Amino acid sequence: MTGWLIVSISVSGFLTIGIPSVRRQNVTYLEDTIESLISKTGADDRPRVVFVVFLTDSNHTWVIERAKEVYSRFREHVDSGLVQIVHPPHIAYPNFRFLTRRFGDSLERVAWRSKQNLDFAYLMLYSLPFSEFYLQIEDDVIVSKNYLQNIESYISACANKPWLYLRFSKLGFIGLLFKSVDLTKVSEFFMILFDEKPCDLLINDLRVLKGQPNELVFSPAIFQHMGLISSLNNKVQRLKDDSFKER
Repeated sequence: MTGWLIVSISVSGFLTIGIPSVRRQNVTYLEDTIESLISKTGADDRPRVVFVVFLTDSNHTWVIERAKEVYSRFREHVDSGLVQIVHPPHIAYPNFRFLTRRFGDSLERVAWRSKQNLDFAYLMLYSLPFSEFYLQIEDDVIVSKNYLQNIESYISACANKPWLYLRFSKLGFIGLLFKSVDLTKVSEFFMILFDEKPCDLLINDLRVLKGQPNELVFSPAIFQHMGLISSLNNKVQRLKDDSFKER
């Protein structure tokens, strides 16, 4: 594949939620994540948001099959523009076999987190034109009721504070919200330093560089991690945000 696979129509509005997704061993959580988002987004709010499903696996057959499955399940919402299904071109990625090991990580983990940084950078660039704000989650989370109203309220509460991102979950890269005008800077930072550090460390470095002294965290969390099987082979992920209330 030499170009972007896109099953969507463009939408402008308040918020884009990016959902990077890659193949896991014998399990998927993606449909449950999309269903949670749709069910917690009222009909009046749907024209204001878009959910970008970013299928990043290098296996072309898997990507096509997953795109078909997601489209079949959420056809109405893909056709309306609420859900977009996207795949970045393979040529956008380097050879991950020749990276320097850091933090005592195995070569497999270094390749996994380095590719993840590029996945995030490309997803942000793709999502840049659709809305005023961009928020990223993982493909194995659920969302609380009134999540959109809570996001709007916290943006207003932080209006007089300097911020690169606002956090709506304490876990990793789940629930980080950016102004869309900042996405180019964030993605460039990730592309330049993709093989240096994991994404959560990189974004913390950039936060400090951009003049946000401390993380601004909304509580209780509006996203909860539900997946057990990680996209990194043989890794079990038992993370939970203890402040989350589904409400």
